[in-house]
Amino acid sequence: MSFIVQKLRRARGTQTFTDPLLKQEASRLGCQMAVLQAVLEVESKGAPFDEEGRLILLPEKHVFYRELPKSERAKAVALGLAAKRWTKANYKGLGGSGSERRWDRLQKMAKLDETAALKACSYGLAQIMGFNFSMCGYASVQDFVLSLAESSENQIKAFVSFLERSGLRGALQTKDWRAIARTYNGNGQVDYYAALLAQAYARLAGSSYNFKVSRSGSPASSSAILSLGASGYRVKALQERLASVGFPLRPDGDFGPATRRAVVAFQVEHGLTPDGKVGEYTEAALEQAAPLAQRQDLTIRELRASGSQTVKKADGLTRIGQVLLGTSVGAGALGETSQGLLDQLGTGAGQLSQLRSQLAPLMEFASANKWVLIAAVGFGVWYLARGVKQRRLEDAQNWRHVA
Repeated sequence: MSFIVQKLRRARGTQTFTDPLLKQEASRLGCQMAVLQAVLEVESKGAPFDEEGRLILLPEKHVFYRELPKSERAKAVALGLAAKRWTKANYKGLGGSGSERRWDRLQKMAKLDETAALKACSYGLAQIMGFNFSMCGYASVQDFVLSLAESSENQIKAFVSFLERSGLRGALQTKDWRAIARTYNGNGQVDYYAALLAQAYARLAGSSYNFKVSRSGSPASSSAILSLGASGYRVKALQERLASVGFPLRPDGDFGPATRRAVVAFQVEHGLTPDGKVGEYTEAALEQAAPLAQRQDLTIRELRASGSQTVKKADGLTRIGQVLLGTSVGAGALGETSQGLLDQLGTGAGQLSQLRSQLAPLMEFASANKWVLIAAVGFGVWYLARGVKQRRLEDAQNWRHVA
């Protein structure tokens, strides 16, 4: 029997007025409070706790199947606790919010694997899945669920942390409903949830908000820029272009997290602001990027000219190495004699006596010829920088990019 599940079942959470906390978090994120309220309203199930004060939860069979070790999956399916894929039938017999049957199923799941069971449920006001515990700022899923069970304030903090760590800070500031919907709800019904978010915001903010969707599926106000949540032929063309210049993607026309990571990696590589959005400058850089047939002839000089940040930083190391190699000024500043250093290392440590005797000749030589140390360090720095640039060149030629 799972101790955590029993503790959750007995817990009685504290529900407080959370608007002051939402206002504080909105100020920190640089967005309107009504934006956070709109997201919370659309994505929540209406209450943080049931009538008895217990944490609202919903077990997901298909997630449990995914989180379980392969050796346990068949058993879980046979017991009716897991399923390979999502269907409405997965919720049969669970009852409504606060139902004892939900707790009974979680208890049975936890008997097989407690961590997998806790990861396979959604919790609280914002219905955040347990496997997102780290995105909410927790070290373990156990810490996550126990914290959410304590108070509605903890649930709000976890919700805001999830939005922020999902890279949605900019989307919250600009009210990019499609980006928010794509991250929170997946790629299935982006337009539907984006419209709900816009409508909720308009009502909460006390203003009209015209959410027009263009033929490409993007809000009319930002149709010129491709970003998280966009879809259509322009996104597919972007994905194909990214793949052709060394950032492999499946061209499905959906601007999801994988496409955003590829865009950010491309922007970093070309010295652009890594915001994950494809505007005028990123489009221009994509057009100028060398295709596969030309990459094998790339040189470090060309990478430097294209704005490679890796090469730029390695150049800085090269200059440091050259300075150290070219001068012995300050050699006397090392200050310590070899014997003084060895005495400090050896004080109270008899086990180092053998090492002391072996190192003594080398330390005496270095103490008398400190310029050798400076030259050695300089050469080491220069050689390291050379290796970094050479590796970067090889990666560029062979299409190895970390998105």
